[in-house]
Amino acid sequence: MAKERILIVGGDAAGMSAAGQIRKLLPNSEIVVYERSGYSSYSACGIPYFIAGLVEPETRLVVRTPEEFLEKQNIVVHVLHEVLSLDLVAGKVKVRDLETGREFADGFDKLLLATGASPVVPPLNGAKA
Repeated sequence: MAKERILIVGGDAAGMSAAGQIRKLLPNSEIVVYERSGYSSYSACGIPYFIAGLVEPETRLVVRTPEEFLEKQNIVVHVLHEVLSLDLVAGKVKVRDLETGREFADGFDKLLLATGASPVVPPLNGAKA
């Protein structure tokens, strides 16, 4: 029987936490994560300390590198990769390597979107003041 291939879009706190839980629940699955930024699983709560100059270099905010995820949990993490489109019927995503510009397709059996959120500014007087 082929390994179940689980693809996660978004490699920050939610995506990597989910990847870790999936590894525990489905130890024989293949887990692949695509993250648009250059870091996986960084400590967003530490950003104010970095801005204030209390934490340097910024890599100290990274909890675990892609290499560590592969070595310790057999989770493949691709940073600087942007998922451009999804085909849920075919079970494929289109991905762009942001370093080389190369675009390619990747398949999945299950897909998890963990891309974060953007704030919504309500249409109230003074909301953009």
